[in-house]
Amino acid sequence: MPSVDVAGVSLYYEERGSGRAVVFLHGIPTDYRAWAAQREAFSVGRRMVAVSRRYAAPNARQGDARDSTVGNNAADLKGFIERVGGGPVDVVGHSYGGFVCAFLAADHPDLVRSLVLVEPAVSTLLVADQTSRAQVFGLLLKSPAVALSGRRFQSGSLAPSLKALAKGDMAKAVELNVDGVQDRKGAYSALPEEARKMMLDNARTIAELGTVFPRFTAVEAAKISCPTLIVNGKESALWLRRIGELLRKAIPKAQGEEVSGARHFPHMENPTEFNSKVLGFLGRANAT
Repeated sequence: MPSVDVAGVSLYYEERGSGRAVVFLHGIPTDYRAWAAQREAFSVGRRMVAVSRRYAAPNARQGDARDSTVGNNAADLKGFIERVGGGPVDVVGHSYGGFVCAFLAADHPDLVRSLVLVEPAVSTLLVADQTSRAQVFGLLLKSPAVALSGRRFQSGSLAPSLKALAKGDMAKAVELNVDGVQDRKGAYSALPEEARKMMLDNARTIAELGTVFPRFTAVEAAKISCPTLIVNGKESALWLRRIGELLRKAIPKAQGEEVSGARHFPHMENPTEFNSKVLGFLGRANAT
């Protein structure tokens, strides 16, 4: 199994093809397998590299997944690109992994040639300090529909999934997480068996959602200097689509795309359209 050690953290990865590297980073609760539908399309004339984050399968990291943060995942990704990427790379990140990729691109522009953020869960763009009642109330006054959408995820999915995880009920934790982020009851049970298994394999990464997120507002996002594509599922939850809008406004060279018939996992739900739009963007970005 190919893996690389980055400051004591073992990161499994798979690669295919040759040429300019495109590094894919998954979200919660998935791993490198989340990009199975991208392997063939992105390895034509390119080097497609999918990496599993520190606590994701098949990495055998021991310990409490709550020590996995956006900051140290970004440090892991930095070391991985330096060791495996072969120079500046195109980076594609989904959800929590999208937050990690945005954080890296803002701090280390020399490593990221272009950036694709897929349903990036950069919740601090909505409320910079999520422990601040005043900021939460401010969002409610400014954007009530967005605030209520986010509240529905927090109360109906985030809190109960973390509670189920603490009790050791992995299956319930994953079901609550996926149904919540998809904003649709029964979303998890409707997934193919292979996808459900992958998510169960990575149930403990849900604990990452209970960590303190770093400050990342429009000010930090504006530091991302590379061409950037923000991808949202057309039917995704309103709070996630609003994050996409805010990133498009904040990042100087950003553009947006929506994938039809998709929610929070557009690369899995409609890979044909997703692949076409992202490959088109990479072609234009690399041409300039």
